[in-house]
Amino acid sequence: MMNFEERIPVRRVRQVANFGQFAEAYTSALAAHLASGGENTLSSAGELGRKALEDGLGPQEMATAHHQALSGILGARPASPEKVAQISSAALSFFLECLNPFEAALRGNGETDKALRDGEERYRELFENANDIVFTADLEGNFTSFNRAYERLTGYRRDQTPPMNIAQLVAPEYLDQVLRMRDSKLSGQTTTTYEVEMLTRDGRRVPLELSTRLIFREGRPVGVQGIGREITERRRAQEALRQFNAALEAQAKRIAHALHDEAGQLLASVHIELDDLARAVPAENRPQFKKISDTLYEIEDQLRQFSHELRPTVLDDLGLKAGLEFLAKNVARRTGLSISVENSFEQRLPAPMETALYRITQEALTNITKHAQAKNVVLLLRGEKEKVYYSIRDDGVGFDAAEALSRRGHCGLGLLGIQMRLNAFGGSFSVTSQPAKGSELLMTIPLGR
Repeated sequence: MMNFEERIPVRRVRQVANFGQFAEAYTSALAAHLASGGENTLSSAGELGRKALEDGLGPQEMATAHHQALSGILGARPASPEKVAQISSAALSFFLECLNPFEAALRGNGETDKALRDGEERYRELFENANDIVFTADLEGNFTSFNRAYERLTGYRRDQTPPMNIAQLVAPEYLDQVLRMRDSKLSGQTTTTYEVEMLTRDGRRVPLELSTRLIFREGRPVGVQGIGREITERRRAQEALRQFNAALEAQAKRIAHALHDEAGQLLASVHIELDDLARAVPAENRPQFKKISDTLYEIEDQLRQFSHELRPTVLDDLGLKAGLEFLAKNVARRTGLSISVENSFEQRLPAPMETALYRITQEALTNITKHAQAKNVVLLLRGEKEKVYYSIRDDGVGFDAAEALSRRGHCGLGLLGIQMRLNAFGGSFSVTSQPAKGSELLMTIPLGR
């Protein structure tokens, strides 16, 4: 990744005695804003700008401090292009808020105007050359700016069209979601990330992941700043995963049928043959045949239980909560674990999603039984209109979560398999655990996709 020093020549800083102190304060404030992203931290940018103005610093020093701080933050640890874009977008809002006092107090000053123009030119270069769509819009959804990536993906050119509204670009079935996301930001949620389908000029549908945040001026929201990433390949990968999981489930269903019906019929034949043989031996030897028959009944019962767990009909007929209760009862009977199922999300989920969560639970309970030394497990399903949350929590010995997540392919934890199942629905998970303090696996899956 090219750093800021390679891309943007930073001018020599004027020798202002207190620049070092300001640069440290700016770096701390920007890091706090990127960590929380709240309106309070954004409003603190204006206070920081006013303090810089009082101390004799100019926009040149502000720009230099910003580039140094952002370069340090981005260089501290590797990040995906999407994360870099989100950080840069949030940092731009913070920097512009810092410059507000200069714009208000020094408007018309030639040196300040030139510095502002230089800063704007640098960010315009980043804005135009981004691979993702970058845009701004007012609170009514009218676009006020967009970059070349927008033109390339949509087919609309800035010099050929009048200002457009987002309702003209978003597929109709997604418009309500866009409006809800705007309202959630206005009610306090700082950043929203969601998926929509965009209508291009030639009638194609392009799936996008949108990440948007409010633009503030003097503490008031005046617009929306957003980044849109095309996710066509991601959608194809998710569909391939869904088909793969469906094929696995079909195979599991065939195996369950073989265990329940075909093996059951063979055992029934053995019972008949055994009864015939028992009648042909002396009476004193018949108790031994009774013991063999009882053992066969136990085997038959175990096969029936395994076939139901492999493909439980209760999951298809009654839904995820009933399926989890069935699984919890059987695992508790075999292992002695106390397993409770809590569900505050009453509606049925799509069948493939219910199956995926059921399979993840099977894997998690197996791992808990083998490794956690737990006594109690809680399965908690809750949700809202846009997302469903599912957690599996135990009171076992715990483990080093950071180390486990660094090796996701480890077969004992099965985290790679969990992620693959969730990827099919655009879901994600996190693991919280400490030695001797139990563990929690929390999954988040978006709805309405």
